[in-house]
Amino acid sequence: MKYLNLMVCGLSLLASATAARAEDISVDEMVCALDPQCSTPFGDRKMRGISATGPAAGPASAAVRPPGSFDITLNFPLNSAELTTESRSRLDRVAKALTEPSTSKMDIIISGHTDARGSADYNLLLSDRRAQAVRQFLITERGIDPKRVIAKGYGKTRPLFPSDPYNDLNRRVQFQNANYATASAPVAPAPTVTESPSAPQTNKPAAQKARPGTPAARPASSGEGHDGL
Repeated sequence: MKYLNLMVCGLSLLASATAARAEDISVDEMVCALDPQCSTPFGDRKMRGISATGPAAGPASAAVRPPGSFDITLNFPLNSAELTTESRSRLDRVAKALTEPSTSKMDIIISGHTDARGSADYNLLLSDRRAQAVRQFLITERGIDPKRVIAKGYGKTRPLFPSDPYNDLNRRVQFQNANYATASAPVAPAPTVTESPSAPQTNKPAAQKARPGTPAARPASSGEGHDGL
């Protein structure tokens, strides 16, 4: 019985680890999420079947994610911005995605986010430190051009699930193509320039004719009516 319990526990841990790995998005999915030309819609596997506030709230489609972005969950030590071994492994895949031919010229915004636990000021500072740590890792250890990546922390102001601010998935680091909105927007046709119809010319009123018997006005003398300029 003892060995059976150990086996069951082992299988449970293996299943949990497999499920956790299945939640991680692949490099191809990262590239597709950033690329406006990708023909395959990006669907984050870890979001499937997750409700924002429980079964009554419906599917996780209520999550708020900017276009042209993906996010990953990075584990940090408590109150720390130090990257763990697991986080570095996940960022290795991000670095690979950022050096693919279709993404290698993109500017990337790295944003740090927290859930609603803790004070707003503390979360804002911590999320910024973590976003900066991610940026520094990609630059110094994976050779990403520093001009391509900027980092900013948003604390708990931009939850992935606004209706469920304490959801663990709100704690994340997000990567977004900074030019996605511009690149994916349809190009509007240039407006056709048409000549406006000529405005009818208004005839100036003719100068009034002096009434008979009215003497013509005499020109002012050189010193009259001037301020001396």
